[in-house]
Amino acid sequence: MDPLDKALIVVCLFGGFALALPWMAWVRLKKLEIKHGGKLLVRGITGAQAARIILLRGQIEEVGVDETSFAFTDFYSAYEPAIKLSPAVYHGGRLFDVARAARLAGHALQHRDRKLGNLAAWDSFMILWGNAWPILFVMTLAARGRFLFAIAGFSLLAGSLTVAHLLKHTHIQDAARRGRKELEEAKLLDGHPKEEIDAAFLAARMDHLALPYSKTWWGMLFNPKA
Repeated sequence: MDPLDKALIVVCLFGGFALALPWMAWVRLKKLEIKHGGKLLVRGITGAQAARIILLRGQIEEVGVDETSFAFTDFYSAYEPAIKLSPAVYHGGRLFDVARAARLAGHALQHRDRKLGNLAAWDSFMILWGNAWPILFVMTLAARGRFLFAIAGFSLLAGSLTVAHLLKHTHIQDAARRGRKELEEAKLLDGHPKEEIDAAFLAARMDHLALPYSKTWWGMLFNPKA
């Protein structure tokens, strides 16, 4: 086989892995939900209360915690500023709900320290990409010319966006760490084994990695409860 063709195949495999990564994150998230997702927080607070406690501990008075019916995901709005929680997380008393709210409150702590990336805009873009790439892929298959070159170009685009998404994910990890630290110092996670706490905050991070799959038309088509 020609070396160029081998290189193109490697690029295509890289693109395939990049496109599959959000789905793999979603599968990991669902496994965590099945194993630990039903655990109620021993301290008996909701996601909204947890977020407000973290904000108070961080001396952040200007950030609100709002319930929203926004269709896609919970998020931190740096422009208002406010933490936007779905009804399930806002009123939820599960450890997973509290961890998700704590991660978003962690973004407010990042904002306070001027370490917040433009995550809301990026996440919206990745949701748009997740909805668009199946259509772009079909268009690529129909393109005239060398088939392998067309697929390789598409794969490079997919791979580049996934690498950028992974780099943005470092902000998610830091926010989750900050939120967890505040809850632990407030003794609000007492009564839960480390395994359950680790699983809850891992799920809060997997939410972000899974966005290009879980919040797309085709993700919801094949998994209505995604």
